Amino acid sequence: MISFILLFRSLWHILKILFKQEEQKAVLLAVLFILVIGTLFYHNVEGMAYLDALYFAVMTLATVGYGDFIPHTALGKLFTIVYVLIGVGILTALIANFNRALIEYHKEKRGAAATKVETEK
Repeated sequence: MISFILLFRSLWHILKILFKQEEQKAVLLAVLFILVIGTLFYHNVEGMAYLDALYFAVMTLATVGYGDFIPHTALGKLFTIVYVLIGVGILTALIANFNRALIEYHKEKRGAAATKVETEK
């Protein structure tokens, strides 16, 4: 349980680093935008309920593809092809920025530990 709490504390610091970066804010907005576009498309064109459409949009972007929902129209299939190609790129940028923030967090953590050791001497 303690390790779980420490993990979330570290995650909180990483998220604070992420939201200081303008690029990360743009990538998060892009992810939100593409999820809204996908949800609206699948709802309107494929006739899915909003929750099902959001679920399908997320599963498609994450390239999970459980197969429980599929596009039935030709337009839906073409949209999904383009959607996944664009979406995977955006999610890759999100993961890369998260990785960069994680590295920065560990550098700050090591720097703070080194400073603490020097002041104790």
